[in-house]
Amino acid sequence: MKRTLILVAVAAALIAGAVNAATIVGAAQQAGNFTKLLAASKAAGIDKTLEGPGPFTLFAPNDAAFAKVPQAKLDRLMMPGARNVLKTALGAHLVTGIVSMQAIDTGLAGNAAVVVDTVNRMPLVFKNEGGGLTVNGAHIIGQPMQVDNGLIYVIDTVLVPPMPLQPKY
Repeated sequence: MKRTLILVAVAAALIAGAVNAATIVGAAQQAGNFTKLLAASKAAGIDKTLEGPGPFTLFAPNDAAFAKVPQAKLDRLMMPGARNVLKTALGAHLVTGIVSMQAIDTGLAGNAAVVVDTVNRMPLVFKNEGGGLTVNGAHIIGQPMQVDNGLIYVIDTVLVPPMPLQPKY
């Protein structure tokens, strides 16, 4: 009986370690509500980047956010010929480095807004609006998920970059 409990405790520790050792892609897969974002990142060819060492901060629209985008537009973006446009659109959600909640809160304490640039040089503007924190008008849902290669903030809206922006992947 004691041996079984020890094995269960070791298995639980290994599982917990695997969750904490996740990459952005692994955590998004495990969460289960980022299927459209994961499909888009694979179609754009940035899924391997998001599995890399980072660090990155991803402002991740969940599936409910993608449901706000007309399906015809999503279908066009997922076509092989639209890969660069899709890559640019996803780059509007990605920052190289860590953008911590503490840094955002500290910046907002002295200013009306905090601005951070994405990988494709699009400014992300953080504000306290409507009783919560927003980034370019999208609401940040809850606390960020910390993973081995960065942070994931869940947002309720897909961010749209001004065109033309060139990603620097």
